[in-house]
Amino acid sequence: MIYRCYDCRKLTFRIACPACDQDPEHPNKDRHIPLDPAYYPEFQYRSKGVLKDLFGKKKETAELNDLLKQVLLKYSELLRPYFVNFVYVSNFEPQQDSEIIQRGPRENATYSDLELFEEVLVRRGFKELRQVPSLLPKLLLTTEFNSEYFGFSREMTRYTGETLEDVLRSWIEEAGSSFRNNLHLFLYNLWENQRFTNEIEFDENARTEIDTPLVGRDRFSALTITSEKIYYDIQVSRLDVKLDRFDPSRFVTIHIVDAMDGFQFEDFLVGLFQTIGYDVQETKKTGDQGADLFVEKFGSKIVIQAKNYSGSVGNSAVQQALAAKAFYNCDQAMVVTNSYFTISAKELADSADVKLVDREALQNYLDDYNQQLIEQAATDN
Repeated sequence: MIYRCYDCRKLTFRIACPACDQDPEHPNKDRHIPLDPAYYPEFQYRSKGVLKDLFGKKKETAELNDLLKQVLLKYSELLRPYFVNFVYVSNFEPQQDSEIIQRGPRENATYSDLELFEEVLVRRGFKELRQVPSLLPKLLLTTEFNSEYFGFSREMTRYTGETLEDVLRSWIEEAGSSFRNNLHLFLYNLWENQRFTNEIEFDENARTEIDTPLVGRDRFSALTITSEKIYYDIQVSRLDVKLDRFDPSRFVTIHIVDAMDGFQFEDFLVGLFQTIGYDVQETKKTGDQGADLFVEKFGSKIVIQAKNYSGSVGNSAVQQALAAKAFYNCDQAMVVTNSYFTISAKELADSADVKLVDREALQNYLDDYNQQLIEQAATDN
């Protein structure tokens, strides 16, 4: 099995987290989140298999008492859509310690998402939760872990190659340094899909034995070293390409922005927002009803008022942005300047929900813009 440590969020094939557990001989099992709920301590003293064993009528499955068996069965039945969707649509905050769940309508009560969710499940037939309420937060922790692993598994289908090293390189090229946190998931996915079993010594006993690691320590260390070498080679290669192809004349500093006039500033913002991933629509230079350009991302349309000033930007710019938002029926309004805003402009923007991008915030946009230019240099011919 694969576990996530609740305290440090690291992954491990053992119930003893190497980073947090001070006594590996007596690990705190309650601080680990298994990908399969059958590996929670409540089930471990009787169940040695994974959830699907329940349907295989194996000997160890028969040893589960009826209550715990029903919990696992109901969880598998309600995992999709109820548990999975709850993780996505609620304000559920993953927590290991059991939350006290109050039940039923109460005068002037505020009902937590967890409380309402338990009632949804009970009405759906999951009455066992009334008897073991401490399991619901744990089942949600496992669901959150599963949701992340589901996304990871879907991404893994994109990484191809004839050898394990080929697939590692394909994955690390896109994952970057995050591969260090997800190498356990990578190996678990290979095992689950029976890939490269001739190159990796997977211990099949891990399927039924609680604390048997899927990959031995020596083999895991060797794979870590191989992965670090791949990552190092990728970084060296990328820097070489950047140095060879980057055109420094395209790099933009805040001082170059200061030297622009108003029209040049608007034209530059068009290129900036396009480069960092927005769809951009320019407006006419006059009669624009307070709009200098429109940007859109993820279906949200933003009207932008551009102010290239040497002094502070006041209320009028915020009012123009608000008027343009209403006139063009936009979702958001923004004022962008290379300078700073007056206190009254900030107060008005805060009350009217207008986003202000001052000199410091614009510098962050410039950093993203320049970074995109550097990244593009690696792919330009």
